[in-house]
Amino acid sequence: MNSLIPFLIFMLVIIGLLAFSARARRRQAQAQRERAERVGVGTEVMTTSGLYGTVVARNDDETVLLSIAPGVEVKWALAALRDVASLPTEYRGDRNEADAEADDAS
Repeated sequence: MNSLIPFLIFMLVIIGLLAFSARARRRQAQAQRERAERVGVGTEVMTTSGLYGTVVARNDDETVLLSIAPGVEVKWALAALRDVASLPTEYRGDRNEADAEADDAS
């Protein structure tokens, strides 16, 4: 019986770690679904690689068309996007200043 106690403790620790890991994955998946629901036509987004654009079409295959410049549209996976509103304010501020400067130059 005494030799069984360390084994049982070890198993409980492993099961606990697996449970916490699964819970974290579920929360992360839920957050990704919520982000994807916020992205629609006309939403300003930033890709995971830092490219800014505006969604012009959303496809059934979990992809979107982004307008990154006048007449330039690129296809991106929905999972690779973050809406600008979810970014920290210092990044949103930089984007808005850049837009204002671009509008002034036009």
